[in-house]
Amino acid sequence: MPNQFVHTDSEQRSSVIYSTSNGKGGLFFPADYIPSDINGPIADETEDEGTSSSSDNLNRLNQQQGASAAAAGSQPKDTDEMQFLLGDDDADAHGSHNMHYQSIHESHHNNAPLLSPSSRPQQSFARRASMAKSLIDEERDLLMDNKLMDSNVRVRSRANSIVESMYGNAEPTDLDAASEIITTWNEAIDSGKQIESSFKRETTVIAFNALPLIFTFILQNSLSLASIFSVSHLGTKELGGVTLGSMTANITGLAAIQGLCTCLDTLCAQAYGARNYHLVGVLVQRCAVITILAFLPIMYIWWSWSEALLALVIPERELCALAAKYLRITALGVPGFVLFECGKRFLQCQGIFHASTIILFACAPLNALMNYVFVWNKSIGIGYLGAPLSVAITYWLMAIGLGLYAIFTSHQTNPMKCWHGLIKRKQIFKNWQKMFGLALPGIIMVEAEFLGFEILTIFASHISTDALAAQSIVSTVASLAYQVPFSISVSTSTRVANLIGASLYKSCIITCKVSLLLSFVCSSFNMMVIVTFRYQIAKMFSKEEDVVTLVISALPILAFMQLFDAFNASTAGCLRGQGRQKIGGYINLFAFYCIGIPLSYILTFILDMGVGGLWYGITGALIMMSICQGYAVFHGDWQQIMDAARNRNSEAARV
Repeated sequence: MPNQFVHTDSEQRSSVIYSTSNGKGGLFFPADYIPSDINGPIADETEDEGTSSSSDNLNRLNQQQGASAAAAGSQPKDTDEMQFLLGDDDADAHGSHNMHYQSIHESHHNNAPLLSPSSRPQQSFARRASMAKSLIDEERDLLMDNKLMDSNVRVRSRANSIVESMYGNAEPTDLDAASEIITTWNEAIDSGKQIESSFKRETTVIAFNALPLIFTFILQNSLSLASIFSVSHLGTKELGGVTLGSMTANITGLAAIQGLCTCLDTLCAQAYGARNYHLVGVLVQRCAVITILAFLPIMYIWWSWSEALLALVIPERELCALAAKYLRITALGVPGFVLFECGKRFLQCQGIFHASTIILFACAPLNALMNYVFVWNKSIGIGYLGAPLSVAITYWLMAIGLGLYAIFTSHQTNPMKCWHGLIKRKQIFKNWQKMFGLALPGIIMVEAEFLGFEILTIFASHISTDALAAQSIVSTVASLAYQVPFSISVSTSTRVANLIGASLYKSCIITCKVSLLLSFVCSSFNMMVIVTFRYQIAKMFSKEEDVVTLVISALPILAFMQLFDAFNASTAGCLRGQGRQKIGGYINLFAFYCIGIPLSYILTFILDMGVGGLWYGITGALIMMSICQGYAVFHGDWQQIMDAARNRNSEAARV
């Protein structure tokens, strides 16, 4: 997903929590939970571990660059310029958000000149010329939309070519194009002209950014979908067992692992931004080791006590036995899942976001093939146990694939520069309190969501085995349908945050409206597909007539829910982009646990509405969430939102 303008700082970087069960995915931003002294421990730890400080690294880079320039017969204009050029160019290389660029925009909007009149044009261009080409092109497009630039100026090369042009190595047209865009933007801002986006532009940007995310999320979701689809044809009890086992694995293990790993989004991004590359590798290994050690007691419970514990809340003892078998096999793959989650963040903090998608493109089809072979093949198939075995193997393949990518990739960032061997024993538990301090809110938020769907599964198990199987199928369809509006939500949060970083709050309002419109279009399409093909969907997952009947009766309710599910996702994305995710979190918890689950219980057991009652209750919660979040998005104090973003960026700049 390309950057536009300037996003909020690395502390605000999101961790996408993918759903690997029948639940839905969510986003967790650690920014609001970061202690004010977060920068201190990172710096102190870096010094203790013998790594050089960012200033030392920068000095060495300056010396190297100065020597290179001298050899080429051209000297940089001054040391300060060389520092921010190297800093910005490095930031572009690893995809972090450009702090110098933010400071320039802040200076413009505060009517305070960044530099003296004599030096400002030259150094302002030098700083911003090292941005990614896409950032400059975004300014060009907006200037043209606002009729502030007549010609269709385009910058052919990326940042390195523009910087090289300062030393006479690139075509002058690239330099001229970037210079014209930047100068025009500066003049527009300084003169007080309003730069606003348009509905057409925001629709294009959000759709363009959301498209690849849709494929990524669907691939991730397909891991659980393949297991449910393959087992559903074995029988009703097997489908109930895999559903109960999968959701129990998520609520007691995988969700906590995902939440714990969110601390790396902050710690690794800050360490990399400070050029403490060795520390990045240390943090990733520390998180992996601590997470695996924390999971060992859970693994023991899965192996020894899961059936007995499930029997306390699930009336069907056979379902508990099947779920326990699922947990025992899945536990073998959890360490691979931990390594994948940590490895994904190891690459993401360096700006390599496509690696996990590439791995999923390979592993998701393999997972589906293994499910078919291990469950149904007459020669080597093992029936029900083939589903969890496929999941366990897939987790390890994902981890191995990500490791091979990091080692052998030809990516210009060279991710292995952050790997300096295995972590020392004394470093494993160093500053672990800080890691847990950042991860704990993520664990709570993720667990709250998965726990909600686990409760619905428990409710369904108390109706009948057929109801549990039907609930599994409807949940799977709901999760799959959610991936499109969720992708729009992620794209929206990034775009809104970028526009807030550029202090273009009026464009943010347009973006939020476009997001709601796109979500309505997608939810309408989902609703039409679910209603039209409800018979085919039900029979595709099960051959049991009673189960099929229950699914067919519940799918129209799910179709109606799509409107509010998408609206909720869109407004949540807007709040995240505004940096007000706490508001969304509070609304989510209140609506889900004070309205949705109680209403589901009343409708299902007191009014005897069956599986449909479960989804009527969730729909009620989503309606409340949509109304409250929509009001919060469009009635916020935009000046306060922009000030908060600037404060976060100022704190990040001191890292």
